[in-house]
Amino acid sequence: MNAVSSIPPELVIPSGAEPLLTVEHLTMRFGGLVAIDDVSFSAGKGEITSIIGPNGAGKTTLFNCITGFYTPTIGRLILRARGEEFLLERMDGFRIAQKAYVARTFQNIRLFSEMSVLENLIVAQHNELMKASGFTVVGLFGLGGYRKKEKEATELARYWLDKVGLTRLADINAGNLPYGDQRRLEIARAMCIKPTILCLDEPAAGLNPKESSELNKLLNYIKDEHGIGLLLIEHDMSVVMEISDHVIVLDYGSKISDGTPLFVRSDPNVIRAYLGEEETDELPPEVAKDIAKDFNPENREGF
Repeated sequence: MNAVSSIPPELVIPSGAEPLLTVEHLTMRFGGLVAIDDVSFSAGKGEITSIIGPNGAGKTTLFNCITGFYTPTIGRLILRARGEEFLLERMDGFRIAQKAYVARTFQNIRLFSEMSVLENLIVAQHNELMKASGFTVVGLFGLGGYRKKEKEATELARYWLDKVGLTRLADINAGNLPYGDQRRLEIARAMCIKPTILCLDEPAAGLNPKESSELNKLLNYIKDEHGIGLLLIEHDMSVVMEISDHVIVLDYGSKISDGTPLFVRSDPNVIRAYLGEEETDELPPEVAKDIAKDFNPENREGF
């Protein structure tokens, strides 16, 4: 793609980072319902980009378009990684994970509960192991390069178990883990595919403050040490404002704000989205900003 002298304002990354994912004029319709309405933004390489907004704003629908669960009605989704450009809207869902290495976690935990913690991470590397087996029974007998690949898969799994603090629980069934450990295991499993971008759908949901703090450290480690871009949907503002490089706000399927955490939490459009028009009109601007800054999602539904 040729460089251009000017970038449309809706695609500017606040830090000036190189784009990893570019969403251009994305629209998703379900019959007469417009779930996403002409949304454009870019997420930078090696940065954490958070998508926030009231319930029903279209955040998960956006993720479903990026990861291939839905095919957008209109728009382009360009992922630039490993020296290639992938047009995600033209790819089958399974190829987005297999070829473009887009990894995802979900709002509702989706582990293999009857498999061990370690097995959950090895099965995530199924594609590479099948390639090593030549898609034959070679893997059953450990022939050729399969044994070496299997050893590498186990080492990678143990590496991520160590990073999420679950090494001592490697052999127990994943379904027997406490909730917070299951959340971390999901992230570790996603990292085992060596993703180009990691899409996390409410990873802090249900976590206590200590677990949220540990999650922040883990996500920063992934960004800083592995240079992976993260795309995050999150309601916990203590997570979003602490670790995000870039925040995008959706409301009724449209983008209403886009910038740094400091800019977004002071944006009148954002304050209005969860306080309401009448309430913000009655508040002095400095008070409204303080409310946005100190917003506690446990006291109010919305983000």
